[in-house]
Formats: sequence, C-alpha cells, structure tokens
Amino acid sequence: MERQINKKRVVLFLVLLLNLFFTNLAFGGNNFQKSEITQGELKLYFSSDIDRVTFFSIPQDDGSTKYVYDVYGGVLPPNRGISHHTFRTIESFRIAQNSPTKLRIVIKSTQKQLDKHSYSANILAIPLIDGQTSTLLGKTIENASKVKKNHLSSIKKRYRVVIDAGHGGKDNGASCCEVRREKRVVLSVAKKLKNKLENNGYKVFMTRSTDDFIYLRRRTAFANEKKADIFISIHANASPNKEQANMFQGIEVYYLSPAQTKRAKEASEKENSVVLEGKDFFTKNAYVSLLNREKIVESHKLGLDVSNQMLKNVREHFGSVVNGGVKPANFWVLVGAQMPAVLVETGYITHPKEKKRLFDPHYQEALAKGIAEGISNYFANREKEME
Repeated sequence: MERQINKKRVVLFLVLLLNLFFTNLAFGGNNFQKSEITQGELKLYFSSDIDRVTFFSIPQDDGSTKYVYDVYGGVLPPNRGISHHTFRTIESFRIAQNSPTKLRIVIKSTQKQLDKHSYSANILAIPLIDGQTSTLLGKTIENASKVKKNHLSSIKKRYRVVIDAGHGGKDNGASCCEVRREKRVVLSVAKKLKNKLENNGYKVFMTRSTDDFIYLRRRTAFANEKKADIFISIHANASPNKEQANMFQGIEVYYLSPAQTKRAKEASEKENSVVLEGKDFFTKNAYVSLLNREKIVESHKLGLDVSNQMLKNVREHFGSVVNGGVKPANFWVLVGAQMPAVLVETGYITHPKEKKRLFDPHYQEALAKGIAEGISNYFANREKEME
C-alpha cells in the first residue's frame, strides 16, 4: 500500500513539473496576440518586442510562391491563427510553431516578390502587394534565402562522401560480351560522380580509383575511417541467365535492411557471392545486430533522392528507362557502414539496350549527374529537418 502511495506521489509530481514546463513555454515567450489586414498590409502583434525575424521564399510547382517569415522567440498560444484572413493577391495564410523558439508565418501567393516587410517594437508588418513597401518604420527582415545561398558552399564543404566503385581486380562483377565488364563501367561512373561532387564543394573519397580488388568489409571500414556522411556503392546488374536477358532491365537502388523482396534477394546474392562463398546462414545474417532504425530510415531517404534524380536525368536525354524502385536488401558491402548507405544498380549489363548505354560516356555522365543531384537533395532536406 505504501509503495502504491509513493508511486502516485511520483506521478503527481511529474505531472506538476510538466504543467510547469508547458506553462513557462506558453507564457515565457513572446506570445502572438492578434493579426489584422489594413491598407494592403498584414500586421501581426506580439506580447513584447520582437527580437529577430528572418525571411525566405520557396517557389512551388504550380507557379505560386510560399513566403516564409520566422519570428524568433515567438510563441503561438492555443486557438490562435491567421488562416481566417483573405486578400485578393494571396492564396492562403498560415501560422505555426516551427520549433519551441521559433514561430513561422507562411503566405502563399502567385506574386513574384513580397519582401518589403519590416518589424518594430511588438509588430511585424508584411505588405501583400508586389512592390509595396511597409508602412511600418522599423528593422528590415533578414533575407534568409540569401543567407542560405551564401552559406551553401560552406554547408557542402562540411559533408564528406565516400564513393565505392563495385568489384575490381580479380573480381570482374557482371559481364557481357567478354570486354564489357561491370568493374569497368562502374569505375567510370564513379570517377565522373567524384568530379561533379567536388565541383559542388563536397569532400569526396573513393574506395578505389584503379582496377584493384578490395574486400567488401574494407570498403565500409574505409568510409568509417574517413568519417563519411554517406556511402554510395555503384554497380551494374545482370540477369540470372542468358535466356532471361531481355526480361531484366532498369535502374534500381538498394539500402541495407533485414526486409527484402525476391528480386532484392537475387540481386544481393549476386553481389555478395565473392565474399560470402561457403559462409553459413548465421554468418550471412549476423549483420542484423549492426542495424539501427535511424540508419535504415536515412538510407531509404537517400535512396529515394538518388533514384528520382537519376531517372529524371537519363530520361531527359535518353528517353524511356525502367524504374526498378528503391528496395531493402542484404548487401554485404553496406554492412558495417556507420552512416546512411545505398547501393546503386545503374542498369543491366546483360540487357541488349542497356548494355550499350552503360558503356556510353554520355549516358554515364547522365547517371553521375543524377546521383550527384540526388545527394544534394538529400543533404538539403536533412538541413531543413534540422532547422
């Protein structure tokens, strides 16, 4: 009985602490109080002087633009909003708590420029007509889009990428027609990718830059040693046999996960064959203990960005290309990577049409450009999530 009473006291104490915390959060910040539209201008009022406001814009696919204003220290109390507002030049008004210390206002409009805003004391004023200047004499909002652009190169320099050209040396990988070997085409794509990433400001390392054989476990160990942010392994696929050569084609991207499809299982068995030959079931599946949910999720995101951009680039210049999808699989080369990692199958070296494309320098350029753009998209999205 005494233990139950003590437990209840502890629970009650924790509830009181949480209430105190959220009360301080709600009333200790600069609370949004009300908003109004007068003389073609949206004015937002806060409980105390505004310390800092930043601004950036996001063009939309439908031709409109989202204008984003972040009020630092701003707090949105329950049941407060600005979505009820309407104005002839504006499609929508939104306000939300972007983080515990930042209040975000989003205005969507087909107008190309809404940046003559200002803030003073406890008021933020945003003109709603292109070219109109705020009636409020105060501080001009920092243009966060310009700030982001200025810092883009430094952000990229912060990221380290390891590119792994599959196979090499005594391991030819998949092959077709004698001289057309996987190890050659993937090394060529990897070198082109390295150049593109370095031109964009990334720090890039390659597990191999010549025709050398490297054990699979050394590839991710190398990435870990370099403290890479992502690991990209480049390969070319092959059909199970000559009779099915016409059936298998397309670009595929894989990330390490215990779950896998039948197609993924066949692909992983092909790539794993060199290192896992003769290994027992336990050895082949021991990697499961190395996985963590966060790495799987991030690897999946990376795979989606890379796949989307690769397909976009090659289709733009070479027409129809099959989308093999982004799938989980048991690739040993990805085991041990302490960072998001994906394996890219650039196409089927055994397919009549794809084998020609894979050895075309222009096609390789399109593949490398797509992978590079996918990597940039992934890092850009990660930056947004960290804001």
